Amino acid sequence: MTTQHSLPGAVTELHRRQQDLGMSWADGHLGAFRYIWLRDNCPCSDCRHSNGQRILDTASIPRDISPKSIALAEDGGVDIVWAYDSHASRFSAGWLRGHSYSDKERENQRRQPRLWNAEGLRSLPEGSYTMVSTSSASLRAWLTMVSDYGIAILRGVPCVSGRLTDVVELFGYVRETNFGRYFDVRTMVDPNDIAYTSLALSAHTDNPYRDPVPTLQLLHCLSSDDIGGDTTVVDGFCVAEALRVGEPGKFQLLTTVPVRFHYQDKDCYLEAESTLIQLSPQGQVVGVKFNNASGDPFCLDYDLMEPFYDAYQTFASMLESPEFQVRFKLDPGDLYIVDNTRVLHGRTKFSSGGKRHLQGCYADRDALLSRLRVLSIGEVIPS
Repeated sequence: MTTQHSLPGAVTELHRRQQDLGMSWADGHLGAFRYIWLRDNCPCSDCRHSNGQRILDTASIPRDISPKSIALAEDGGVDIVWAYDSHASRFSAGWLRGHSYSDKERENQRRQPRLWNAEGLRSLPEGSYTMVSTSSASLRAWLTMVSDYGIAILRGVPCVSGRLTDVVELFGYVRETNFGRYFDVRTMVDPNDIAYTSLALSAHTDNPYRDPVPTLQLLHCLSSDDIGGDTTVVDGFCVAEALRVGEPGKFQLLTTVPVRFHYQDKDCYLEAESTLIQLSPQGQVVGVKFNNASGDPFCLDYDLMEPFYDAYQTFASMLESPEFQVRFKLDPGDLYIVDNTRVLHGRTKFSSGGKRHLQGCYADRDALLSRLRVLSIGEVIPS
């Protein structure tokens, strides 16, 4: 055991053991790191490229690796010289703290979504297009809302065809599909999708028949003088967790039994299979795919058919419940974005004689999260 003077944020004690290195920080935090993991993550320029990519071949590290020497650095970091090749590794205290991998630390490092129902989201998260498009701080705040809640409104987007793609380009790239770079949502004769009618749309995620599914959807209101046509949104993660608590057997069915979705018109035939609720390896809800209009006939075992229908209808009813669903009216210039793997959207029926014109497009969440991380370390929006 080695002890050094206590600096804020510093490692103050090292505990050398047969297979790992225990550490204590100045604030009392404890951590333990396997030697093979430390060698694999050596940050020196021989082992890591300047962009963070690993140069060292993980498979080349001896499985019985051990240190020749271990010492606390003057700045509170850790110096290790490895026995098998005398390679020297220096780890900062902050890096070690940030990458501690105990059960508690791993849980803390997972970003938890802010679940909401109708009571918890009386006011939708929103931003101003003028501010978001000119201020990195405002853009960061708006993207954080999308990350946390899975939905955000943008007010004052110019009512110009295609302008919603400019919003996407503030953080990423348009995901083009068979519907085009962007698409118009308004009534038409003989439409290839019921979205282009005046019918009500129940809560759904878009494009579950794709693999991979677009993970973000944007809808921009260009005009609206119709009666009806209110937008509805619901946090699928919140509903799934309520189902888990209230009906665990039904939750288990919807997380393990896959169903098939498809879409077809004269130029396109798409199909994909998925469970309605997806879980992480740790059991956390990480995805919802639900689209009653696009579902194929269930192809299940005879004995499973009745309980699965029961679970499906229970989940569908919860998604439409006033307890969970938020309803709002889009005015011209309003745009909303949803995480298409989490937040389900729909609309009420509207008068077919009214003038209602929305434009939509798709994008991907990984680009949004990337932009958010970059903004969080102080990058300024390019001019």
